[in-house]
Amino acid sequence: MLQMSKPPEEAKKTGFFGKMMKKVDGCDIEVVFNGKSPDEKVLVEDRHEFSAQKMYLFGGKDPVSGKFNLVPKGKMTHQGILIEFVGVITVNADKEERVEFLHKEKKFQPDGGTISGVTPLEFHFEGEKEYDSYRGMNAKVQYFLRLTIKKSMVNVTHREEIWVSRIEDQFQELNDRSEDKPYAREQDLSKAVRMEVGVDDVLHIEFKYDKKTFHTKERIVGQVGFKVARLDLHYGEVSLMRREYIGSGQNQFFEPETLQKFEIMDGLPVPGEVVPIRLYLNSVPLLTPSYTSIHKMFSVKYYVNLVLVTGDGKRYFKQQEVTIYRRKGQEAPTPMVIGLDQRVKK
Repeated sequence: MLQMSKPPEEAKKTGFFGKMMKKVDGCDIEVVFNGKSPDEKVLVEDRHEFSAQKMYLFGGKDPVSGKFNLVPKGKMTHQGILIEFVGVITVNADKEERVEFLHKEKKFQPDGGTISGVTPLEFHFEGEKEYDSYRGMNAKVQYFLRLTIKKSMVNVTHREEIWVSRIEDQFQELNDRSEDKPYAREQDLSKAVRMEVGVDDVLHIEFKYDKKTFHTKERIVGQVGFKVARLDLHYGEVSLMRREYIGSGQNQFFEPETLQKFEIMDGLPVPGEVVPIRLYLNSVPLLTPSYTSIHKMFSVKYYVNLVLVTGDGKRYFKQQEVTIYRRKGQEAPTPMVIGLDQRVKK
């Protein structure tokens, strides 16, 4: 259903005149995308706004084409109709900043006219979409179609958001070891990434994992070796953290977010003991690729974080950045492992 756009001060109340306008200018709308079925919509969840919505999925190079079917309730006189394809980035720092990085449009009857009955308005927008759709703590990337029917007093508007998932060609030839037997990879850490944590002569551990670049369905395989362990360690855990960097230069800040963690030990280990690590990325909720300088407004980085906690609560940690990318066939957004008590918009 098309909704009347109102000034902010009028949005919370609808008087007799507003009801009359809706009745006179009401219009049902159907959006049909070429080559897309409603059954193909993907569920997009936002854990920060505690919401979810089903959207049509498009690749970075896919054309966005289809039609709006307008069904006015009676005759509708207008002063022009506009369909826009818009890409918007929104970041929250001291205040909300909103930048429109993509704008394409198609006009219908720009000099005005009258419509009645079912009226199809076809659209076709080509060109590569520069960024992925994204939902984060302080950053958001959105693509949507906006229909505006210009009226003499109050415009009629409708917005249809779509979800865009890009495939970066530069990563597609990387070795995919997700099908390897875990024990085979654990025995082959000769070229592993190494992190060491040491506290004087009372703690010395080595954390190794097999590489630094992973696709969203892969698993991180490694091991933690205890060379010296004289501290009263209570437990240890490994986690995958996401940092969302907002802004640039001296004004840049980041928000850390732990996506998943699990305990790797309980109690004091024996020197020489080795603890195997397996972190399955397909079980990480709302995992996205790593992003670098999206429109010079934000970046997204991922870190493997090792934390050791003593009996008196002291924490010793080490973290290492890893790169996450998306392979073909992984375009649908990663869902939350624990479902939201939400209203899903159809």
